[in-house]
Amino acid sequence: MLVKLNYTTGDIVSFKLVNGDEILARVEGTTNQGWTLSKPLNVVPSSQGIGLMQSMMAMDIEHTVELFSSAVMMHTPVVKELSDHYILTTTGIQPVTRGSIITGA
Repeated sequence: MLVKLNYTTGDIVSFKLVNGDEILARVEGTTNQGWTLSKPLNVVPSSQGIGLMQSMMAMDIEHTVELFSSAVMMHTPVVKELSDHYILTTTGIQPVTRGSIITGA
């Protein structure tokens, strides 16, 4: 099955898998069968909001994985807040948000 894989290297994308799991990962490339991803993390709800947990515990997080489109029901770029949380979780770097030129009176 040919799927439109219109992500570029570095995009952080959410994938809803056929087993019900949702993962966030950085797209490293595309193949005829799906995507090459780095640092896949499962989305886990918690009492404090959304958490991210390593998808494969035995995986060397520096290696890439292949995700086949046949295992995916839906996919979309993530919202800014989750993208920032993903970057913080995988790198330890807090993304800077653009400031406003409007100040309180």
